[in-house]
Amino acid sequence: MNSRPARHGTARSAKADGATSSLGDLMDIEMKAEHAITSAVHGKIHAVLDECFPGYPARSYFKQLPQFRYLGWSRGELVAHLGVEHRMVNNGGAVLQIFGVVDLCVVASARSQGHARRLLDELEELARRSEIDAVLLFADDPRLYLAAGYRRVPGPVKWVMLHEHETIGIAERPVDELMVKMLNEKPWNPDTVDLLGYLF
Repeated sequence: MNSRPARHGTARSAKADGATSSLGDLMDIEMKAEHAITSAVHGKIHAVLDECFPGYPARSYFKQLPQFRYLGWSRGELVAHLGVEHRMVNNGGAVLQIFGVVDLCVVASARSQGHARRLLDELEELARRSEIDAVLLFADDPRLYLAAGYRRVPGPVKWVMLHEHETIGIAERPVDELMVKMLNEKPWNPDTVDLLGYLF
């Protein structure tokens, strides 16, 4: 299962691919579509992920490429990362359009400055503008997300199992780390959540 704890990290909007926003000189946030990220920046992303998640694969993604990312830059250095999975999920028979949080992390030297929360706020603002139903994530340490208005929704989850670029089966079992923030009037159904894809 690709579930790793968030790293400690209010926001202005990264309004378009490549756009940036800033809060003083602490961190500039850049939103980048996956296909527009250069190999050099992928290298920087991997360095951040490898620092934050020891044993991370020798690439800039764990199982599959996300659709887009928020990149946090400070004085020309990449200090924070949030990948985003955009998909439909089946929430106990109700189909929801969601953003999934992928590998949110902040390097050790830049933690405890609110960076992770700023990235979450950027994503939520985009989700609301885009009429996304919910933001989903998997977190071993829920404290950051609880403070940001997410709630724990442990229960059965179904997903496509991937291993080193091969599909190896379908898993369905209880997952305690699932968290959600609903963004409209639709309810969250406690029945099985079919992710309709890999576990982000």
